[in-house]
Amino acid sequence: MTALVLDRVRDRLVAGEVSWRLHYEPSCGSTQDLARAASARGAGEGWTVVTDAQGEGRGRQGRSWVAPPETAILLSTILRPPLDVLPLLPLLAALAVAGGIEVSTGAVPDLKWPNDVLLNGNKLAGILLERSGGPDVVLGVGLNVNQSRGDLPEGATSLAIELGHELEREPLLAAILNDLGNAYERADREGVGWIVPGWRSRSSMLGEPIAFHRDGAQIRGIAEDISEDGALRVRLADGSRISVVAGEVERVRPSQS
Repeated sequence: MTALVLDRVRDRLVAGEVSWRLHYEPSCGSTQDLARAASARGAGEGWTVVTDAQGEGRGRQGRSWVAPPETAILLSTILRPPLDVLPLLPLLAALAVAGGIEVSTGAVPDLKWPNDVLLNGNKLAGILLERSGGPDVVLGVGLNVNQSRGDLPEGATSLAIELGHELEREPLLAAILNDLGNAYERADREGVGWIVPGWRSRSSMLGEPIAFHRDGAQIRGIAEDISEDGALRVRLADGSRISVVAGEVERVRPSQS
């Protein structure tokens, strides 16, 4: 394993609407905390911190995110999305991560609502969005790149496992940032109407049984569609439909049905 070299990332970045300002920390507690502090100092959109090891990384629902040093892509970036993009930012971010992975490696990820990136049914990347006060949003990405099976929890995978070889992380990181910048520009140029159809095209979960918790009870249904505001539309057993706007949704395997 080798440390990330940001100059090798910068050389691959395409100039666009977002000017990426990259910062490297060999190790830190949490890239999210560093980015939130930078936002509070007025760092502005495009300020991005990347690390090779973090001791207090976190994912959605307060979960920890741990990876051996120099094996993953761990980053947080400050974004300032327009109001119409904000509710769809989880979907847009997942699309950008998946798109960057595909461009860089040829692997074609699957998306699980709202912003998990899967490969062959296992979790490959997680995305965390946190408001940072004012118009700023801090986007965190944890992508499993060169971990072995013993490094990962059950249900997770890495690109090295799926592709059968280790990868250079710099081209992959640049591809993700470029895809995110392109998505931003497209939303500015065309509006947000393409985001939900784009997400649908990359997800296999629609039409499948899912489960989630609401008010302490587990609810099961069929993931029917994504609404224009990014909510998950679920059809229940009695035929009624509800919208899920936040929380953890799990696919229900046949043995669980």
